[in-house]
Amino acid sequence: MTVDVLVVGAGPSGLFSAIELARHGVRARVVEREPEPHRQARATSIQPGTLELLARAGLANGILAASEHIRFVRLMDANLDVISETDFAGTGCRWEFQCSLPQWRTEQVLSDRLNDLGVTVHRGVAASSIESRGDGLLVGLEYADGRTEQVEAGWVIGAGGAHSLTRASLVQELTGSTYPGTALVADVRIGEGPPRDGAAIVATAQGYVLLAPLPEDRWLTFIGDLADAEVEGLREAMSHGTVAASMQQRLGTRVALEEVAWASLFRMHRRIAPRLAGERRFLLGDAGHLSSPFGGEGMNSGLHDACNLGWKLALAVHGHAAPGLIESFEVERLSADRHVLEVSDQLHALAHGAVESARSGISTPPPPPDETAAMLRSRCMLDVSYAQSALVGEYVADGARPPAHPATGTRYPDGDTLTGTKHHVLLYGDADESGAARLRDRWTGLVDVTRVDDHAPSSALLIRPDGYVGYRATPADAAGLRALEAHLSGYMVP
Repeated sequence: MTVDVLVVGAGPSGLFSAIELARHGVRARVVEREPEPHRQARATSIQPGTLELLARAGLANGILAASEHIRFVRLMDANLDVISETDFAGTGCRWEFQCSLPQWRTEQVLSDRLNDLGVTVHRGVAASSIESRGDGLLVGLEYADGRTEQVEAGWVIGAGGAHSLTRASLVQELTGSTYPGTALVADVRIGEGPPRDGAAIVATAQGYVLLAPLPEDRWLTFIGDLADAEVEGLREAMSHGTVAASMQQRLGTRVALEEVAWASLFRMHRRIAPRLAGERRFLLGDAGHLSSPFGGEGMNSGLHDACNLGWKLALAVHGHAAPGLIESFEVERLSADRHVLEVSDQLHALAHGAVESARSGISTPPPPPDETAAMLRSRCMLDVSYAQSALVGEYVADGARPPAHPATGTRYPDGDTLTGTKHHVLLYGDADESGAARLRDRWTGLVDVTRVDDHAPSSALLIRPDGYVGYRATPADAAGLRALEAHLSGYMVP
């Protein structure tokens, strides 16, 4: 069998990459080792910046309707009194909240959308080998019933999690470190607890308890700083009784555990692959990077990986990619994913710093307001920048003053309102008509050209299919639009 793209892994990153490819006219084959979908909470936070990507793919409404909306993050003491509160309002996004949804439910929403696009996930199929063959790859597949198959694929997307065959085939390991200690994660129902409009990190002398609301009156909880005896007891019997004992050791009787739907021990990591692509292979999500769950960005960064790759790989399959386009995936996403690790590391340190304050009785002063605002935008995935990418540029005529916002390489505000899968050229003020007509004619099917505001200063913005500002010309005169078109020609073939 021959396929243009084979996606290995049907977690959120793999499913979203297949959705993005299908939206751009490429039907990938998706294989998943597990024969049935799981029912585990796992990663539950969907950030405002990620909702913008999902909205362009027709997924935001389903996520918004199914999820709890977290508008605050509160740091509490052992008595559940609020020490500090972070409000998601004012982040500069249409959705000023996080969506909280069990990962299995997110995957269900993504799978339904993928089915609507005519792509089926093949379950009970594991990739066993990947070898280079000419201008493609030869992939060995093993079925749950013992059958084997050889597939010739033009490209392979590795989205199979931390133990990635695709990454191993590139002779790579995740580099970095593992945080000290073991934590417990669980999907639970509790009695009276913190307000359900926000997530709470409860810092006690015995360790922390994180509580984030889930749909159907449930909660996701992390219980950290587990003692060795606790870890051994939980390994021997992961039950309502053992989970309740760990929670009670930190919160006493202030929060009563009523039910445990799922629970697991885990270690937190700060790791990333040296490369995210090579030899017609790509790494998405946990296959390429692992971050502390305190940032709530791990699954989100995988979805951003998928969005960044989807339109580029589709252009390559359709023969519209110039040299350098595919390579830009690794350049752009390595930088962005490293930033995610830095942000999650800072939030991890803040949570553990609060525990140390509870143990010592010495309060740590809060960060300045400007640092808090910047951190909030970071954790919301609204500060991703590709400014150093070769796919980003700017033309400024002598004496012209380009507007400060949006900066090239950053997200276009309300970019989710730009529908479809094409690039968009937005014309402001007095734009050269012949240049605009040439853009429309030469890039038919790949670029939409729209006049936005006749009364603004003359300029043109190129918005990429992933919602990022790829180029700005100031003014949008004949020279400016020629420069914009030359930039397009640098990575696309009309």
